Amino acid sequence: MYQAAMLVSLVLLLLQYREVSCEVNPNVIPANMSQTITANVTATFQKTFMFLLDQTKPVRIIAQAQNVSPSNPLIVSARQILGVTSFTIPLNDQGYQVYNQVARTLCPQWDYPASTGNRFMAIDVSSSDSYKREFQIRADYVDNFDLIEGRVISANVTPSKPMYFRYKFHSGNKAPVLVKVQGDDETCATISVQTSYCPIHDMVYDIEYDGMFQSMTTLAAITVTPNFSSRKDFVVVVVVHPTNYQCEHLGHEFLDVIKNAGNSTDKKDRLELRKSQFNNGKKVMITVESSMSYREYIFPTLITIGLLLIIYLLAYVGTILETEKFIRGFNIDFEYNTIEEDTESGVSPAFVRCDSTASDASLCNEYNTLLTPDTHKEVAAEPAPQKPRTGSLSNDYGAIRKHRRQNTHDSIGSADYCEDINDVAEIRRTKVELTVADLSYHSNDYKYRLYQWNLIPIAIFYALPVIQLVAGIQLLVHYTGNQNICYYNYLCSRPLGVLQQFNNIFSNVGYVLLGVLFLLIVKHRDSRYQAVIREKPILGKKYGLPQHNGIYYSVGFSLVMEGVLSASYHVCPTGYNFQFDSTFMYLMAGLLMLKIYQLRHPDVNPHAYTAYIFLSLNILIEVVGVYTVQSRYFWILFAMFYIVATLYFTSHMYYMGVISVDCGIFTRITLFFRNELFNSPKPLYMDRFVFLVLVLTLNFSAAILGVIFMPSDFPSFLLAVFLINLLAYFAYYVLMKFINGEYPYPITVFCGFLTMVTWVCALYFYFSTVTNWQLPAAKSRQKNRYCLLLDFYDNHDIWHIISSMALFFGFVTVLTLDDHLLNKPRNEIKVF
Repeated sequence: MYQAAMLVSLVLLLLQYREVSCEVNPNVIPANMSQTITANVTATFQKTFMFLLDQTKPVRIIAQAQNVSPSNPLIVSARQILGVTSFTIPLNDQGYQVYNQVARTLCPQWDYPASTGNRFMAIDVSSSDSYKREFQIRADYVDNFDLIEGRVISANVTPSKPMYFRYKFHSGNKAPVLVKVQGDDETCATISVQTSYCPIHDMVYDIEYDGMFQSMTTLAAITVTPNFSSRKDFVVVVVVHPTNYQCEHLGHEFLDVIKNAGNSTDKKDRLELRKSQFNNGKKVMITVESSMSYREYIFPTLITIGLLLIIYLLAYVGTILETEKFIRGFNIDFEYNTIEEDTESGVSPAFVRCDSTASDASLCNEYNTLLTPDTHKEVAAEPAPQKPRTGSLSNDYGAIRKHRRQNTHDSIGSADYCEDINDVAEIRRTKVELTVADLSYHSNDYKYRLYQWNLIPIAIFYALPVIQLVAGIQLLVHYTGNQNICYYNYLCSRPLGVLQQFNNIFSNVGYVLLGVLFLLIVKHRDSRYQAVIREKPILGKKYGLPQHNGIYYSVGFSLVMEGVLSASYHVCPTGYNFQFDSTFMYLMAGLLMLKIYQLRHPDVNPHAYTAYIFLSLNILIEVVGVYTVQSRYFWILFAMFYIVATLYFTSHMYYMGVISVDCGIFTRITLFFRNELFNSPKPLYMDRFVFLVLVLTLNFSAAILGVIFMPSDFPSFLLAVFLINLLAYFAYYVLMKFINGEYPYPITVFCGFLTMVTWVCALYFYFSTVTNWQLPAAKSRQKNRYCLLLDFYDNHDIWHIISSMALFFGFVTVLTLDDHLLNKPRNEIKVF
């Protein structure tokens, strides 16, 4: 009984299924191309249109329907021999916008054998709605589907109507081509270059699946090599985004606004909001242009190397001849009997170590008298045991000022001041009129050699992770095709292998070659100088400025490393790795300031470890600033550090290094301002005072302006601070030379002139920017420009080449700045 009931139920189900299946009637309707078809479908009544196609032409179908919703859409499927293309009407873009008209270009059947004759295409239209839904559909051949070099193809693209075109390389053509797409407005779009294999990814959600792609507002440019596809062709896909979020990176708040618009009770407000935020369409113009082949790279690269080698030869020969000139002038027959060396005590004949334990006030007064510029007595005294330091010159700056201005042997009651002195070097440094002889007693070449030997491991350990990082990023860009990561000048892209912008990398060769040239010049001068000193040691002790070349070697090596790291940065330039390009610029600026200061202050210059720790601290601040540059708290903390550091360095320079860094430093700085600015009619060291006041004003202004305006490019801001201080100090040094009747050799003047000319030219090209990583990638590409020189170098490449020359000429200027003083006694060379 039970089995009979089950059998009856099964029969009824089969009959019901047969009845339902018979109601689904897919009508197959022959259709013609370029004919608009109007029909309707229901959930049980779908339509199939059969088209006879021409083999050689791609097809584009357009479908639209009214009174349809995303919950019950029409489904359109175009069936070809080798694939199916499907979409829905309306097209729903992530719930933010719907489009009732959709157009798609079907993937051309290039792989279908031509011998099979004509092909057929079937378009199925179905719906899940029980009510009749009317639609219109049309199929057309695509005209101007193939891109031709030099011919512009215009197209109107909307978010629901993407388009793509094909380009085929000429037979035997091995040169890359440039695909340039221009827009008439800043509506956001994505441009993709893909292989011609089906399927073609031409929707917003899948366009990044294959090939190379860029976001675009008014300009996009992609360089494609012939080996991009085994077919020696590719397709250019243009997709318009429903919003500009992808091109502006406005943040998640923008998406929240759009989502909340759907909950608005006022339909009119919702429509107005969507109308202002969503894109309707964009007109684009597509052009394919020929680019340079790899063989054509040889000419501009050889021209560049040849130009640098000419500078190499002229600069080296000129410097060699000039070196021999001043060495011959230096290596003269001095009257040694007129020079008395105190080899036992190792102190200057004009100074004596003050016995800090002495109670005889007359001895201190006599010693103080010796410190006046008009007195040249020799006093011999045995050094006495020293008591512990109690804060060098920190107790009474007023006593120092009063003591220095005494020109007689009268007692001035400075016994307490003498009690505080525990080092003769500090006594010498507080003289009003200083000479190089006063600041070169403890001059040690080993101290300055540490600069170069410490810089080598620093550079190696810094550069290796940088190279690894940028190489990994470049491979990521190469394999993902995402060209929104790196900020290139795509209109002047010269790829080589996996390197997208070989010209930007190669243009840094000037830093490397000219850095090596500077090292060779320093080495030659150093060896010639040491040869003379070995014959006549007295010349190196009593004449000219102390020749310590360790910082010069460090500066030259920094120039080489600037080329290496700048090339590494330009493998994939972004705002987050810009520090790679600027790190050794900080080092060069800092080291050059130290070198200019060391020329006449060899005993006061900081140790290599101290200098590199301070410079590394600045690099750390730069890294933090890249990620927190928009924070007011960061700028306030930076300004506080900046001001404190400026106060310390100016105090250090004013008192020639006798200001100690300990818990009492702020008290000393306070005393300095009280005595020098408020309690004195005239500063003790007038020239230094005027200069340092200008320096304080300049740096305080920079700190305050930074807090107020918070510039977004913090690395460039910090680099500008270094460079401005370097230029200020160099100008002060040169001005003081002329005031004191010191006139450099002609080669120095000539190199200084070349430095100014090359810097003016270099800065012109630097500020003629072709990219800007402070903007979104699509906005940055609006600044892209064609190659400016030899069809290989753009504005930034020319900046690399000319600025390397400017740096080199500037280094030679400093190197030769005091050559005319080599045969002048040190006790006649003033310190400023």
